[in-house]
Amino acid sequence: MLIAAPVWTFRLMGLHIVPHPVAFVRFVGVFVLGVGLSYLQPVLRLPMREWRGQWSATAIIRSGVALLIAWQVASGGLERGWLTVAATDAILASVQWAGLSRNWLNFAD
Repeated sequence: MLIAAPVWTFRLMGLHIVPHPVAFVRFVGVFVLGVGLSYLQPVLRLPMREWRGQWSATAIIRSGVALLIAWQVASGGLERGWLTVAATDAILASVQWAGLSRNWLNFAD
């Protein structure tokens, strides 16, 4: 929705400040979509070693996003409504980091 209707999406999130230019929001939307679509690897029946790589890469991305947003909210650069995004990314990254450290994905392809 950040790609097709960024202003509406921000309002739906309860945010009042929409970054300009809106094209930048769409760029972020494409990145978010790409990260989300990468979770479809099991559907595509890719080897498990690639699934572990996907978890590693997206855990790094999600951790960075959570930290950046938390910092920006704390410093006044972003509205408090962004904390839901930070929390979501932090939770998903934590699950992925836990799964990687506990070898949840180390079973036969």
